[in-house]
Amino acid sequence: MCAQLIDIPEIDKAEARRLQVLDAAATCFRVAGFHAASMASIAKAAGMSVGHIYHYFDNKEAIISAIIDREQHKQLQVIHMLLHAENTIAALIEHAAEGLADSLDLSNSALNFEMIAEASRNPKVAEMLQASNRVLHEFGKDIITKARQGLPALSEADNDARCDLIISLFNGLSMRAISNPDLDTEAILPALQRTIVQIVRS
Repeated sequence: MCAQLIDIPEIDKAEARRLQVLDAAATCFRVAGFHAASMASIAKAAGMSVGHIYHYFDNKEAIISAIIDREQHKQLQVIHMLLHAENTIAALIEHAAEGLADSLDLSNSALNFEMIAEASRNPKVAEMLQASNRVLHEFGKDIITKARQGLPALSEADNDARCDLIISLFNGLSMRAISNPDLDTEAILPALQRTIVQIVRS
């Protein structure tokens, strides 16, 4: 007996198309840069018409906003896992490997740097990135607080600084991977893990 075909709801089809556009746009931004990547080139990469693209996004800024939202959602899933871990510091150490791999992924780095470059020129994009950073930064401080259970409480400024340092470690590794593609990740990972523990627990 043949399995009964189930119609995919229109909202699911629409979301799939939307994600298809985001993936195509991310590729175009990485390869050509934000300004050189036209809506026509994004449409071609997505395998649809330009008019179809505008059905989902008003302009390239709207696409960037959606890419930022998607990355924020990914990071919030990690944050949720860390905040609900039985041993937060152990979970942080374990997750450092995944964070390092993401930081050293040149395709991720290229897209992130392209959006940062655009943010330096475009106040709207800058506000998008800053708004996302504010959300993730606050949760990052919660993780540090939870990982320091049993230790003296930190001042707000100290917690801010430690959170910024950890974020800067991973951002800096992204840049370093471009200038030095031969990074010894096997040596870097344990050093990174020790540094995170020192920042959080000292």
